[in-house]
Amino acid sequence: MLIAINRIFHKLCSRSMTFVSVRVILLLSLASLACTTRVSEWVLLNASPEKYTLICYENAPVSDAAKKQNSILTDDFKLANLNVSRVLKEDIKQPYYALFYKNRLLEKFNEYEDIKHIATSPMREKIAGELLGGKLCVMLYLKTGDEVKDKNRLLILQNTIKASPFKEIISIVELDRKDRSEAHFTFLLLNVEDDLKNINEPMLFGIFGKFKALEPLLAGGISEENINLMIKFLIAECSCLIKDDLPGTDILYSGLWENPKPALLNKMIDLNPSLGK
Repeated sequence: MLIAINRIFHKLCSRSMTFVSVRVILLLSLASLACTTRVSEWVLLNASPEKYTLICYENAPVSDAAKKQNSILTDDFKLANLNVSRVLKEDIKQPYYALFYKNRLLEKFNEYEDIKHIATSPMREKIAGELLGGKLCVMLYLKTGDEVKDKNRLLILQNTIKASPFKEIISIVELDRKDRSEAHFTFLLLNVEDDLKNINEPMLFGIFGKFKALEPLLAGGISEENINLMIKFLIAECSCLIKDDLPGTDILYSGLWENPKPALLNKMIDLNPSLGK
């Protein structure tokens, strides 16, 4: 069944400025197979983030200084969803680093300083805190730098969340693409899909669980209808098929996911059961 669902998804959902998450609609249609745990909570409590791979390519012989630096690097990333490995290559002029996600090369880095903060940043700390604090999700609005473009779609986002019965448990954060302190985070978001880095349009990422980012809504696709579809997916009762084929990409993040607070969504639904339907 999942193969059939994915085939339908890829036929119906193309990369366009009016992106609609057909996959979310299809997953919501499986509600008859659901359990009572909501998608957002189940992912936070049970799903382990997909790991990235950082390969350190080194030329032999490896110096003592390089060995020490590699030891520091491994220690720095011990809390991150990142595997660090080393490969000796005799034909390279100088060592370098390569970052992969699901066997896809994302970027090469020449210096340790270039990757030192690749797994953490102030905004990622803030978002993780919101998720651990019981929030349903964080809506991250990635700006283009074009004031007119950014303002129009941001207003739609803000008004949609303001009108939502779940507004108290959804956070909105804005990220400037040129924010140097968040350069690695922006880079990771723009690699959620292969072609995003070439699109200079406002993007909206729904982030939930242990830093899982849904495929973004772009430009005209940032609409009241699509934002509410995203919310509807996150509050849906979790099914086995959803668990086996969760949409989205895990963002590289170094931090503990221990002792999350009870999902605020559950309290809302207990007080008003109609919200969960």
